[in-house]
Amino acid sequence: AQPRRRRRGRSRQGDAALVTMPDGTTLLIDGGGRPRFAGGSDQREYGSIGERVVSEYLWSRGLDSIDYVMATHADADHIDGLNDVLRNFRVRSAIVGRQPSGDPEYTRFAETLRNAGVGTQVVQAGDVLRFGTVEVEILWPPADANSGSPSRNDDSVVVRIKFGERSFLLTGDIEKAAEAVLVTGSNNLTSDVVKVPHHGSRTSSTVPFVSAAQPQLAVISVGRNSMFGHPHREVVERWQAVGAEVLTTGHSGTITITTDGKDLAATTFMPE
Repeated sequence: AQPRRRRRGRSRQGDAALVTMPDGTTLLIDGGGRPRFAGGSDQREYGSIGERVVSEYLWSRGLDSIDYVMATHADADHIDGLNDVLRNFRVRSAIVGRQPSGDPEYTRFAETLRNAGVGTQVVQAGDVLRFGTVEVEILWPPADANSGSPSRNDDSVVVRIKFGERSFLLTGDIEKAAEAVLVTGSNNLTSDVVKVPHHGSRTSSTVPFVSAAQPQLAVISVGRNSMFGHPHREVVERWQAVGAEVLTTGHSGTITITTDGKDLAATTFMPE
């Protein structure tokens, strides 16, 4: 499942995807948040996305605990909301690809983890996580001997989740450079569902990457009126050209995808 929620007329964007396994295990990949800019206002002036959107959604599902949270990278619109989730829910463990030293967003996240008594697992390309009959393959980032390396867009954790005959590719904010390595490597990128990289930005979704993924459904996590102009038209058309139906959270609200390992169904919900 890949839930998202956005309110009409807002320019907010971010990523938050809840994966619920057949055995009940829950994995929250990113927690949303408001992008910060030099000299700009803190998102809390507008209300916390992690509290008002992500936690609210999890509560609506009747959850009081999350087994695992994964921060794909340290951008505020992906990692900041996880701080609220860690304060509001019991969490077993956190999963990251990098532990960047000196990064203010990651430092805040690490402090919240410590306060909550939650441990951290660092993953890298080639690792495989198994949750019952579900396999989560880590495709990116590559191993780095320096555990304090930066956690930028192209360092995002990329996972391919397999259950039965179905697969889901979640891509964080990777851009052209990471996409090129993934395409030329030995990875199988073909997936039924793709979380489109970087909110549908021109910096990502290159023709080779889109052609390698070949999804039937492409989900773009983006505000209805993105301040960045996301998703860009040529990016949407690129995914459509390979036969994918494109759904955006800005227009569809919460997007939920369910599968029994064979059949696949998608539903949407836009709050009034």
